Order: sequence, then C-alpha cells, then structure tokens
Amino acid sequence: MISAVIFDMDGVLLDSEPFHDQTTTSILESYGAKGAYEAIRPFVGRSPEDMWAAMKVKYDIPASVEDLVELQWKKNVAGIKDSGLERSEGLSELLDFCHEKGIRIAVASSSRQDFVEAVFDHLNIWPYVEVFASGSEVENGKPMPDIYLLAATRLDIDPERCLVVEDSTAGVQAGRMAGMYTVGYDNPTSGGQNVEAADVVVKSLKEIPKIISQLSEVKVLPVTSPTRKMAVVSLAQIIWNEHFPKIISQEQINYMVEKYQSMPAIDKAITDDHYQYFLLILGDTPIGYMGVVPEEDDALLLSKLYLMKPFRGQGKSNILFDKAESVAKEMGKKKLRLYVNKRNYIPLRVYLRRGFCIIEEKKTDIGSGFICDDFMMEKEL
Repeated sequence: MISAVIFDMDGVLLDSEPFHDQTTTSILESYGAKGAYEAIRPFVGRSPEDMWAAMKVKYDIPASVEDLVELQWKKNVAGIKDSGLERSEGLSELLDFCHEKGIRIAVASSSRQDFVEAVFDHLNIWPYVEVFASGSEVENGKPMPDIYLLAATRLDIDPERCLVVEDSTAGVQAGRMAGMYTVGYDNPTSGGQNVEAADVVVKSLKEIPKIISQLSEVKVLPVTSPTRKMAVVSLAQIIWNEHFPKIISQEQINYMVEKYQSMPAIDKAITDDHYQYFLLILGDTPIGYMGVVPEEDDALLLSKLYLMKPFRGQGKSNILFDKAESVAKEMGKKKLRLYVNKRNYIPLRVYLRRGFCIIEEKKTDIGSGFICDDFMMEKEL
C-alpha cells in the first residue's frame, strides 16, 4: 500500500529545468564557455556541486565551486517569482487525490533549501507538503538514494510504502536504489532524460492517481503454480527470520522453515495432505500468505498466516481471516482452529480480537529436540 508520495521538484512540480538551464548557461557564458547547454545536460537531477566541479575543469573557470553554486542559487531564488512558471499539468489533481486518500507528501530535491522554499511559496503548495529534504542535507546526491531515504525517515514510513515521482535518469536510479516504487515522468522539458528504468513511465502527472489505486488494491490468490509457491517460500524466509528470533532460537527457526515452509514441504502439503495455500497480493507484490487444511472433526485448521512487517497493523490480516472463514463454510466446517506460540503476544491479541478463544495449552515434539509450546485457539463460525 502506498502511504507516501515523494516528489522530485524541478521538472516534476514545475517545468523549471529550462529556468535552471538559463541561469546556469548565463553564468558559464559570462566566463566565455562555448556549448554550455549541451555540457550541462548530463547533470540534470544531480547536485549543483557535481555539475560546477565538472564545469570548472571543463572550462577552466577561475571561481571556486562554492562561489559558483552560491551565484547560481541567488539568481534562481531571485528569479523564480517572476518566472511565469506554474504547477505542472496534473499536479493539483494529484495533490488533492493524495490529500483525500490520506497519503502523505514529501519533496526530495537536489536544489538548495532556500530555492525549495521559494518554489513552495511560488506554487502555494505548503498546505500539501509535510516534509522536504534538500540536496545540501545529504552526503551523496542522486543517483545515490540518500535524499529519498532521508525523506522517508522524516515521514517515519518504510521505503517499501513510498512512491517516488522523478523526471531524471539520476533521480530514477536514486528512487529504485532506495527500494521505492518509482514513477518516471517523461517530461519533454527535462532535456531528454531517460526514465525507462522506472517501475512505470507516465506522460502526465494525471496518470499517477490510477497507479496508486492499482498499487493499493489487495487481492487473495490461490497458490497453484510454481511461481506462487516460490513466493510463499521467499515470504517465509523473510518473515520468520524477522519476527521469530525474539520468540524461539535461530536453530529452531531454521529447522521449522525447512520442515514446514520449504518448496518440498509446500509441494507435499498441497499434493498429499490436502492443504490450500493463499497469497495476499498488494498491487503486484506478495505481502503475506496463509495455509489451511481440514481437520478430521468439524474444524478447519488455520495452519499458517503471516504478513511482512511493513504491512502489519493495517487490518490486512482480516482479508486472510475472511478467506479462511469462507473456505471453512464451503467445506461445511463449524469452526476455525489455530495454534500460536505462547510468547507470540501480538498475534495472540489479534486472534482474540478476531473472536478466537484459548481452548487448551499444547506442547508438540516436532523432532530434532525442538518443542512447540502453543495455545490451541478456536473460533465458532
């Protein structure tokens, strides 16, 4: 689920790259530089320090990089008010969509903070933007992911739940390296940047609300193909090694994952033991899974139900619970049954809120000297 949109600024919030180009080329030409426009093209989206360091060498400019950067920003801040630049087409609709859906907004720009603030004033977008990160605040500029990770940290949102909007080659690389879903905005005024490495490419910001809605769509799919089985195996490796070390030993985790969550174990469970597995998919991404099997009595055993950490606490487990109850009723079962480790406190509270009751304590020898010390819980349907 997308919880935040992090915008690049120049070329995304407004078509400001030509404005920057004009400022930069005027400074270069004042030092007698020829072909300045073509020389600065590769630096779109990158830090001004990187660009001016290269220009200083290329054109043998006597001024320091620091002085050149300072001059550039002073000209930009002074000129933005009378630039005639407006919000990019579709930006207002996208900002309103995010506001209505409770999706938080940040800006991560290689531009300096005073220019970022001047642009926010000029476009009147302060009411929408919760936090911003500027290029001067990070050690490594784009294409490194530092600035996007800083923005996510300030929002206190996991990178996996952030969507980046970028118009530059370097920016797309930064968004991808940050582990965020990255939208490449193919803006013709951004100087022929290649954004094809993005997860998806758009011609207008108006397309992005539909993308966010698709990414936020949750569905349950049966595990019937080798690809989906492999998704379960991968999820098990991640979730078990993230969640259970505080509950059981690493040795027991390794043993149980291999015994119950490996590809051979899942194949056998489905083929020989009448298990049904289901994947929980958010957009195109598997975020959790469930395994159920009919018991000999009137119960369906909810054998496995796991979600990746970034997606817990959002009510998404209810989708799997609902599916389990639906399967049980289709089979004519009267109740759901599950086992939970006595020290697995958070899921235990979830099960109680969902209507399960503790029936008995149960210790099970699972081999190799390992014991599962569980509560058996049931819910009447």
